[in-house]
Amino acid sequence: GPFLARRAMPAEEETLAAVHRTLNEHAVLAGEPEELARDGARGMISGLDDPYARFIGPDELAGFRLESTGTYVGIGAMLHPDGRILFPIVGGPAEAAGLLPGDRVLSINGADTSTMNSDALAALLRGPRGSSVLLELERQDSTRTSTEIRRRPVPAGTVGDARWLDRSLGIAHVHLRSFAESTPRELDQALETLIAEAPLRGLALDLRFNTGGQLESAVAIASRFLHGELVCTLRDRSGQQQTRTANLALSRWPELPLVLLINESSASGSEVLAGALRDHGAAVLIGTRSYGKGIYQEVYDFGEGGFVMKFTAGMYFTPSGRALEGHLHPELAPGGLEPDVPVALDEAAAAAIHRWHNVNRPDPRWREQVEAAFPSYFPTEPPADAVEAAALELLSAAIQEA
Repeated sequence: GPFLARRAMPAEEETLAAVHRTLNEHAVLAGEPEELARDGARGMISGLDDPYARFIGPDELAGFRLESTGTYVGIGAMLHPDGRILFPIVGGPAEAAGLLPGDRVLSINGADTSTMNSDALAALLRGPRGSSVLLELERQDSTRTSTEIRRRPVPAGTVGDARWLDRSLGIAHVHLRSFAESTPRELDQALETLIAEAPLRGLALDLRFNTGGQLESAVAIASRFLHGELVCTLRDRSGQQQTRTANLALSRWPELPLVLLINESSASGSEVLAGALRDHGAAVLIGTRSYGKGIYQEVYDFGEGGFVMKFTAGMYFTPSGRALEGHLHPELAPGGLEPDVPVALDEAAAAAIHRWHNVNRPDPRWREQVEAAFPSYFPTEPPADAVEAAALELLSAAIQEA
């Protein structure tokens, strides 16, 4: 494996191998050899002084892989915080098995889960692709039923709130929670659902609280609003450059009036997208200065060692050559993107908007049943939002001038 390849090693690698071998053979308290190797890797990563480096051990791997793909392997049901089924995801295995909003999971494969909260339950419902899980359920009318569900990959939902801000003018709002493999397709679907009701003439794309994700996903989304231009440049430690360019085949709304909503929690992929669209004159930024995470990471998966490591390998620059990073060295500060139209929110307003963004909304076909089972769960009206109001004003003016 990647640990001890038989080759002429530089002295420091030999030292490391010797330390591993010595502890493994003589230390009374040495764990498994794999564990020793993991501890060594963990130590080296923590010694980097890299605020973005991460050691991901065996127990965190499943969550890490969910983050990067936007899909998880499970039964395809959203859970209410109290552990009941909030709604099944359309097209997923739970829907096919007949799960309904309000069902309580009494047991999983015979183990009592009746008092578990949603986090504990979610961990048990996930599992290897193709594996089966036997659920005993209590329906809202107190009847009991059991069903067997085969787990498979299910989208976690990275596009949140999508709605008209002004249907008569054709101005929509879509929130992107993160950038996963599934995000570009989810964005297309959200916009197509809206376009089925009225023509789209302006868009407020909300990147607040979106801390990033996959670069290729952000590039694919930028491509939809550009004409094939440069999205960003990546520069590694030796100064080598790579570029990411918008895919002309994905250019769908290059002329659409576009406002991006950003705040201090918009980072990484959000900043790459916002920097590219603004540099090319495709979007106006509204809100507060973004976080300033303009680095990319290398991810190494040591399968047989049971860990993944991530560390900073280079920096991103916007098409005009601006560095986004503001945290790696003091001289880079402040980093981030300054909005074209600054609009600040107080803490309570920001918290209410963040909560609204995090609500998992059911497909319209489940809406009535979910509202009946959980009458207080869905905030019906979006909270007061000065940033969104400013975006609407700007887009209205742009459309009425055109």
